[in-house]
Amino acid sequence: MLVDLHDPDPSGAEVRVSEINETEPFRDTLQYTCPSRGTWTITHTATLVPGAHQIYVGASACLRGVVLSAAEFEGMDRFSMVMIEERDILSGDMEELFIEGVSDIIDKLPRRPSAVMGYTGCIHHFLATDIDYIYDTLRERYPDIDFISCYMTPTMEKNEVTPEEYIRQQIYGGLRPGEKDPMSVNMIGSNEAITPESDHMRLLQDNGYTVRDICRCMTYPEYKEMNKASLNICSMNVAKFGAEDLKNRLGQDYIYMPYTWDMDEIDRDMKRLSERLGVALDPERLSERRREAMSALESCRKKLGDTPIVIDMSSTTRFFSLAKLLLENGFNVTRIYGDVVQPDDWDALHWLQDNYPDLPLRATKNFKSRYLPRNDAEKNGGRLLAIGQKAAYFSGTTHFVNMIENNGWYGYEAIIRLCDEMEAAMDREDDVKSIIQVKGFGCSA
Repeated sequence: MLVDLHDPDPSGAEVRVSEINETEPFRDTLQYTCPSRGTWTITHTATLVPGAHQIYVGASACLRGVVLSAAEFEGMDRFSMVMIEERDILSGDMEELFIEGVSDIIDKLPRRPSAVMGYTGCIHHFLATDIDYIYDTLRERYPDIDFISCYMTPTMEKNEVTPEEYIRQQIYGGLRPGEKDPMSVNMIGSNEAITPESDHMRLLQDNGYTVRDICRCMTYPEYKEMNKASLNICSMNVAKFGAEDLKNRLGQDYIYMPYTWDMDEIDRDMKRLSERLGVALDPERLSERRREAMSALESCRKKLGDTPIVIDMSSTTRFFSLAKLLLENGFNVTRIYGDVVQPDDWDALHWLQDNYPDLPLRATKNFKSRYLPRNDAEKNGGRLLAIGQKAAYFSGTTHFVNMIENNGWYGYEAIIRLCDEMEAAMDREDDVKSIIQVKGFGCSA
């Protein structure tokens, strides 16, 4: 039976939230990648390590994507590659190719890097390459350089630990055990720096804590001081693997404070943090922040009225939580774009299933999404607000909030900032095509 790929029927690429009962609601089949490219890749995330040089060892087909990523953000001075050819696979000396290729690059660099992030690919693991031998040799040869073992292994996308989780572990690979400072805390795992106005940042700063964030580290010595922290705070689910590694390697405890949009959860997490630190949490101040968030929501709702709102998974990992917040406060959320249910977003999804069972969830990667009409904004006279780049692309709107992985906003501050951005987005028309085609939005060499 032939399938008409241009059939606008959304079945297979869209479900109602009431029909979702598993982590991946859509069948894993031929995939489509839409041209909203602002989310970061392993190449972008690795640039957060100041003074580090990335070296990828792989076949030309594998290296094409990462070299283009580096070129786009003008990061080629921090990027090199060693090409694997067929004869290298047959010769059986993959270890020597890696060692000598990396050594040749280091010796020819105009300045000595503080760290080298070497990337093994799928082929190395298929051939059981001795990775430990490679790095032991390189560390002996260049004792003044920190070598961080990294992976470029897309075949592991469905494994227990994904490439996204690995890179958020590996960027802290240069940290070594050291003396702990009980008044030092790290923010880890986000590609954007946590904003100083975020609620947990205020609590830490008000109580005299030194807060470090890899996104704000400008030098390698400054980055190395992250080993002093007695506590790490992560807000991305994919950062938990790295937090566990730091706990095991450096003895740094961690607390998970997700990018939630649930006010009760914000209060609970702030209380957990204050108890973990042993500092007082001013309940009146927290209540005032909630009132500020509610006021921002009310102002935004009055301005937007019944404007349709669409949300996507690239804007925030807790996109069901965000949809719940907006619907609870009278906003007109009409569609969600996403492919998976995050482990800690099920409660919000269950609320949606009980209260808005017909709310559609549309896939972003299913091949049928490529052929579905992208004219929701046009059907509404151009008045449609998207939160996230994928939502903007699929809906065809010119009004959108360019939020990627929460933009480093946490807690009530995130709600207030989002409302401000939503109002501002409705007052302007964005050149969506120009904005969303920038790969790794916000990444700078």
